[in-house]
Amino acid sequence: MREERTLAKILIYGATGYTGRMIARRAAKRGLNFSVGGRDASKVVALSTELGVDGLVLDADDRIALGAAVAAADCVINAAGPFAATARQVIRACLDNSAHYIDITGEVGVFELAYSLDAEARDAGVMLMPGAGWDVVPSDCIALHVALRATGAEWLRIGLAHIHGVPSRGTLRTGSLIGNRKIVRRGGVLVDLDYSPPLVELNFGLRSFTCELLPMGDVVTAFKSTGIPNIAVYGPKSPASRMLEGGLEAFPEGPTKEQNARWRALALAEAKAADGRIVRSVIETGSGYEFTAAASIEIAERIAQGRYTSGFQSPASAYGVSLATELGGRITDLDGQSRPARSRA
Repeated sequence: MREERTLAKILIYGATGYTGRMIARRAAKRGLNFSVGGRDASKVVALSTELGVDGLVLDADDRIALGAAVAAADCVINAAGPFAATARQVIRACLDNSAHYIDITGEVGVFELAYSLDAEARDAGVMLMPGAGWDVVPSDCIALHVALRATGAEWLRIGLAHIHGVPSRGTLRTGSLIGNRKIVRRGGVLVDLDYSPPLVELNFGLRSFTCELLPMGDVVTAFKSTGIPNIAVYGPKSPASRMLEGGLEAFPEGPTKEQNARWRALALAEAKAADGRIVRSVIETGSGYEFTAAASIEIAERIAQGRYTSGFQSPASAYGVSLATELGGRITDLDGQSRPARSRA
């Protein structure tokens, strides 16, 4: 049995990356009890010194060192992408040491993994929540919002889009590794399509986009939060191939403060209610990276306060639609109704 601690401790793994640093600095600003970890010793030392917290040099493949670090924490925020290379190891360490796990991925394979470990997590009394950032907090919350409006819905379509959004180098690296998987949920079951569905035109309120099917984690999280059996996720065709023509390392580490200030991020959900109505709502936030830092720390704080549900959870299944609006998201029902934001970001 793990030793009881009076003040919950958070380990931020991958803290020296672009988004990881944003998360760590927000944790320091909010006065949380945390440590930072990463593979690059010089970067870990620099960040831990800046923030006045413990720094741990860790590799996800070093099972013993990772296990010892997780055993000293109550909750781990995994910010080390690509998450296909780190999530399995960190989740296993969390389950073995009764620590809660959250990450900031959108990679569908990580959600499938966490979903498969639901029973083990419940037995361990810990929560597994991949997608505690812009992927998938706003989209999961808008999916639940629409499901509550569209009683008896049998299908759900989610759209993700950005205006003036600039991806980080890490996001581009992850995107280049995900591949061209075509995955949907049909009849409650995940299905890999062997063809590319036609493009669809989606109206996000502020703008319409021509969108393609995306392999995003919402096919797992929206099913968890809404129970709707047929789900697909769409977004504008990624410009990543054009951006990477000069090589990944030539691309800036992440957007500047000014670029983040211009960014508008949109998540759309639409469903057909049992009475035949098509219900459509959109949520708008600012910079995806700033939202990710705010959301992951908010969820970690709630866990530290004992506000969690054991097992695999999505943001909306654990905390409801209000999680996204309390973080500054603005929901608009595209029949003209809206909900104002209460920003904490």
